[in-house]
Amino acid sequence: MRLIPKTMGGQLIATMLLAVMVAHAAAIVVRQLSPDGMHPLAARYMLDRMAGLYHVLRLSPDKGDAMLAALGSTTSRFWLAASPSQAGHPMDKAEQSQSRALAERLPKAPAPRSWVELTDHLPGSDGAPRAGMLASIELPDGRWLIGYQQSPGASPWWRPLHFSIPVSVLPVLLVALPFIRRILRPIRALEGAAERFSRGEHDGPLPVTGPREARELTAAFNTMAERQRRFVEDRTRMLAAISHDLRTPITSLRLRVELIDDPELRRAMTRTLEAMGQMVEQTLHFAADDCIGEPSQDIDLASLMRELTADLARPGIKVRYTGALTLPYRCRPIALRRAVGNLADNAIRHGTDVTLSASAGHADVTLTVTDNGPGIPEHELARVFEPFARLDPARCSDTVATAGAGAGAGTGTAGNSSSVGLGLSIARSCIEAHGGTLTLSNRHPTGLSATIALPT
Repeated sequence: MRLIPKTMGGQLIATMLLAVMVAHAAAIVVRQLSPDGMHPLAARYMLDRMAGLYHVLRLSPDKGDAMLAALGSTTSRFWLAASPSQAGHPMDKAEQSQSRALAERLPKAPAPRSWVELTDHLPGSDGAPRAGMLASIELPDGRWLIGYQQSPGASPWWRPLHFSIPVSVLPVLLVALPFIRRILRPIRALEGAAERFSRGEHDGPLPVTGPREARELTAAFNTMAERQRRFVEDRTRMLAAISHDLRTPITSLRLRVELIDDPELRRAMTRTLEAMGQMVEQTLHFAADDCIGEPSQDIDLASLMRELTADLARPGIKVRYTGALTLPYRCRPIALRRAVGNLADNAIRHGTDVTLSASAGHADVTLTVTDNGPGIPEHELARVFEPFARLDPARCSDTVATAGAGAGAGTGTAGNSSSVGLGLSIARSCIEAHGGTLTLSNRHPTGLSATIALPT
């Protein structure tokens, strides 16, 4: 059984409650090991009562016997006598300490004589010997006020806990809970911001509030997020500039190719230039990820999958959707449609029976694209996610990169990057931007299954 709470708030509360319990345990140990056998609170209570009775009797000496008799109980007694309660033996260190405490409660001038004795021999109400305190104070008329207070140590050690634990624990919880919520507020805000940032959303810097550690953590997160944002923007601008610079010579070469008289050579060079232009465009789309800046929306994933199934219809190829009728989910729909479209285009290019499905689990949403094509060699399954990776042409008769890894680009239409080898890279980039994972596995006897797991 797990005894330590999982949440930070639960651990803070458990720590405070543990400290209260340790304090009670320490008090019990100190009480049980007390050398004079008298509880400090009981001794203080006894000395306060003796000082109060002394002041009353000094002002009204004729009312002493009746008043003292009324104050008696099973654990304490007060009476008047002609001499102190002890036989004059010297007081030990503990008794001297209590005697000084009693003297501080009495008048300084003239200071009455007083005596304190800690004993284990006084009989209790049942006749058994009890530990307690005997105190004596000389009154102005020569009589002595004597009081006896039985030590509560005679009662079980756990009896005071019935009162002390609720009285100490409840105020601690009432005061601590609001402060714990305030302390944890920036931590929860940081948790939500980190989750959104992992999905590609950036709402701007978080407010730096809370304790020093929380402020430092929030400031570090803001710095990291800003650096990451600048890195992506700089990379995108750099590749956009490269793409723009490459378009100009490619366009110039296309114009010059038109001047070539040999038709076969002209067509071959035109195809090469088109492939170069396509590679430039797809490289730019891959670097920019084409989904940064798209706001998240609440959509029906099942409806998106059905629409994509209808758009992918091809003569001679069976494309169908199976799965949930409705599946609410918050995502960036254009990016997600692009990723699933790339996988579906790949499946259509290499198979004749393609199935798209969507289902919701306990902790994630699962989207799958399966086909009945030749699949991918097991040792190539990890490499096909690398940008521009290609399989051995002998395994891929149409020379499509990564067994179809170069599927459609942003719109999910086939052929946009079939020779570039960015389809699976783009798909995985968009899925990971949602905090999900993309895995490929071969089916038996033939076919490939692409599985997308998105966090709920």
